[in-house]
Amino acid sequence: VFDPQGGYFKKGGRYTPSIVAEIGDVIEQHMKTIGMIESTEPDQHQQEFLQAKRREYEDRQPSAPEPDDDYPASAILCKKCQTRAVVNLDNCMTCLSCGESKCG
Repeated sequence: VFDPQGGYFKKGGRYTPSIVAEIGDVIEQHMKTIGMIESTEPDQHQQEFLQAKRREYEDRQPSAPEPDDDYPASAILCKKCQTRAVVNLDNCMTCLSCGESKCG
């Protein structure tokens, strides 16, 4: 179903292109909750690495008013997880949400 407004960002910075995508997200979360499909969340090591990189990035940025989510205001949309959390770290575009990186 086409959304004439072009979609929207949910709390947390995740982009939702339509109501059908929103329904799909709810169904996917339910199926993960009941164990029908495996969750693809980053493991503990990846989460610690992402938190360290997020702190490193924020320390280098001038202070600005914080948005409603946990990601920097200058972040852009991640093509993998559809979250506005991609920042330039060490000349490499890296997602602070899922860890996706153009540099491997």
